[in-house]
Amino acid sequence: MYSLGAIVAALKDGEVVAYPTEGVWGIGCDPSNEEALKKLISLKKRSKGKGFILIGSELLHFKKYAEVEVNKTKLMSKWPGPHTWIVPALQISPLLSGGKETIALRLSEHKETVNICNEFGGAIVSTSANKEGDKTPSSPEEIKEIFPGIKVMQGELGGLNKPSKIEDLVTGEVIRS
Repeated sequence: MYSLGAIVAALKDGEVVAYPTEGVWGIGCDPSNEEALKKLISLKKRSKGKGFILIGSELLHFKKYAEVEVNKTKLMSKWPGPHTWIVPALQISPLLSGGKETIALRLSEHKETVNICNEFGGAIVSTSANKEGDKTPSSPEEIKEIFPGIKVMQGELGGLNKPSKIEDLVTGEVIRS
């Protein structure tokens, strides 16, 4: 298990890391690092058309990915917390957006997640720490078996027993309840 400092250093070095979130163990990387995004897609055996969720600890962490100030009131109606919004994206990597014109954002209040984003100085990619279609691991030991060699942050899950709700900001459609 790695410290906050080691996890942030790994993110800055373009590595993929694992960390606890509100409901499940997450795996992620620096969203502005194309090589790290490719590594994450490869590790998870994930479709490039899926896109990723970005998590941050402050609204400004999302400003280079979406026009969050314009939608601040609606976004903040369910933030911070385990609610993911699908919002219109700025010009971002298709690896990040899945080639769509939207991006998924979550403003977390989970202690370890907030600490990572604060120390990193921005949002990070967050997806469940499993290979696509497989069961989500429930412990750091399981993550190490699935993804040998990645750094796993010490910490605890937030007590939510499922992934966050996902809602489209523009249409109001609930993508995942």
